[in-house]
Amino acid sequence: MKSIQVKKEFNAPIEQIFNLLSKHATYNIAFAPIQVERVKDSTDPERPDGVGSVRRMGFGPVKPLQEQITRMDVNQRIEYQIIKNPLIKHHLGIIEFDAINENKTLVTYTIELQARAPFVSQIILAQLKSAIKLGFSKLAKTV
Repeated sequence: MKSIQVKKEFNAPIEQIFNLLSKHATYNIAFAPIQVERVKDSTDPERPDGVGSVRRMGFGPVKPLQEQITRMDVNQRIEYQIIKNPLIKHHLGIIEFDAINENKTLVTYTIELQARAPFVSQIILAQLKSAIKLGFSKLAKTV
């Protein structure tokens, strides 16, 4: 199984960065022009973007990619999986949060991916790594 990892320091407290990255709408800023919308709320009314929530990603009315939040440990970790995608055999996204100090947070974003077609995983992961680096740089300027 192939994977990538991106690390980024944010000049803000861990609570602020976790709250930012735990909201599906944030990814509209980070990964523009790709659009992200929540299509299913979690069962936790305090965190509608929490465990069990589903987001769709794409452009305009065409949003074929669906991701479901499978784990959320406040200020520590978020995990999600791609669901209902015939091209992807396995996709796990893990976002980990570590306080460097009270005003600086290290975010580590790991993606494991296995596509059904050979050699496709490496191409997708290379594109994702580039998009995440760019997206995190954009977000870092907003905090």
